[in-house]
Amino acid sequence: MNRRKALKNIGFSLGAVSATPTLVSLLSSCQNELNWTPKLLSNSQIDFISNFIELIIPKTKDIPGGLELGLHKWIDICAKLILNKESQRSYLFSLECLINDTLNSASKDKIGELKINDYENQLKKFLLAENSTNKKWSMSAKNYWSKNPKELNFADAPQEALAFSSLITLRQWTARGYRFNEYIGENVLDYRPVPGEQKGCVDLEETTGGLIWAI
Repeated sequence: MNRRKALKNIGFSLGAVSATPTLVSLLSSCQNELNWTPKLLSNSQIDFISNFIELIIPKTKDIPGGLELGLHKWIDICAKLILNKESQRSYLFSLECLINDTLNSASKDKIGELKINDYENQLKKFLLAENSTNKKWSMSAKNYWSKNPKELNFADAPQEALAFSSLITLRQWTARGYRFNEYIGENVLDYRPVPGEQKGCVDLEETTGGLIWAI
């Protein structure tokens, strides 16, 4: 898919999400930080999500991809600073379910043994599933967390449903970080730092060629 068309679709899927100064500042700090270390995720978890990020928004010959822009760092620091302790607990356990499901599907024991096609197969499994299956997974995950489980373990959890939830969250956060990135905002999206004439309702195709606004 053409990258600019993909960004247009990302814009529609994110709805009312806006590039707040806090989010933009977080993304900028991640890119510029030397000797970076994860704030919430483990090194192996960072390696794991990085492979998905590389597939979700890959690099092209003229536009950097999500991994090159440091979105794995942004996701880590967002999870650390934006989520409360309970949400972090849910986020990390769901991520572990995704890791476990990916390892089981690939018949591997460690993250380091996974190949790129193993990640591709997971994307196909969860993102290309029937709507009825997606709804089933979403409802199962919602019901599980509504019970506010005290002890988190794979035996009692709907692992596949939580894995689906984790991957959807990863895709959404990757898309948001990509859209809010300074380089993407200025060089790929329609960037107008000092708006001129204000028009309340315009056709996106006619106004920006179908691109979403950078800010």
